[in-house]
Amino acid sequence: MLVRFPEVNPMLLYFASGESLYSGAALLLVTVAISPHLTHRRPLRLRNIVTWLALAMIVMACPPFSWIIDAMFGVVFFLWFVAWNKTPERSWTGFRVATMAVLLVVLPALAAMELRHRRMPAVEGEPSDHLVVIGDSISAGLDARVAPWPVIMERATGVQVRNLSRPGATMTDGLALADGVTHDDHLILIELGGNDLIAGEPSDVFARGLEALLAKLAASGRTVVMFELPLLPFRIAYGQIQRRLAAKYGVPLIPKRYFTGVIAGKDATLDGLHLTDAGARRMALVVAQALSPVLRAQFEEPTTPATHP
Repeated sequence: MLVRFPEVNPMLLYFASGESLYSGAALLLVTVAISPHLTHRRPLRLRNIVTWLALAMIVMACPPFSWIIDAMFGVVFFLWFVAWNKTPERSWTGFRVATMAVLLVVLPALAAMELRHRRMPAVEGEPSDHLVVIGDSISAGLDARVAPWPVIMERATGVQVRNLSRPGATMTDGLALADGVTHDDHLILIELGGNDLIAGEPSDVFARGLEALLAKLAASGRTVVMFELPLLPFRIAYGQIQRRLAAKYGVPLIPKRYFTGVIAGKDATLDGLHLTDAGARRMALVVAQALSPVLRAQFEEPTTPATHP
């Protein structure tokens, strides 16, 4: 039976891609910068509304910073907000200026820290003439009438793609799926974790499953690449875990904006998540572009271009 998911709102995909961090930070920067010039009650109320809107955009982007960085930003923001909503007094002038100055430095710094995770990674390793995919229903497909993107990639590029994906697979299942990987498989793509996120799997269970999988696959002469998960505000720990373990095992992460760019495209999904033919072609192109430095074959781009936010 084909499982149907509700259509995904484009605004939700915008937040899931992480793009709202930059627009939210820019909006908050402007708000902070103009605060000294606002003296009347109505503009001050409007500033506060815009301030909370900007903060919501930053939070909804779910940047997986460490909890220490999140706490530091929260303290700085709170101090600034209190200082600039307090009745002006000469004794508070220095404190207000200090909080404004710190926030004007912190906001661009946070945006810059996350910016480096938006670029497609430079995948390095031994060249391979084939690819092994370990994934869930995004890669395995659900509708027999729609060819999964690994099949489309193989047809379009001439590169052999062995698809070990399974519908409904979680990160814990990845270890069993990885049993199909052989000594001759030098290039592995992991597309797992979405079902853990949707089901609300505890982050420590997700972490154990991912570490076990990476420890099993990471080997000398083998390149492992992984899709970064789009996040929800109460699942930021997933992103922190992914980045920490990816750095530990030398696994490049394909930024989440590329996957959200695929499913946000016109007619890209059957149900807001699972791919149509058009979506599968876009996904195949994203993977082909990401892995092209380590695949021997010459790529022939699928006819439908990928779209990225």
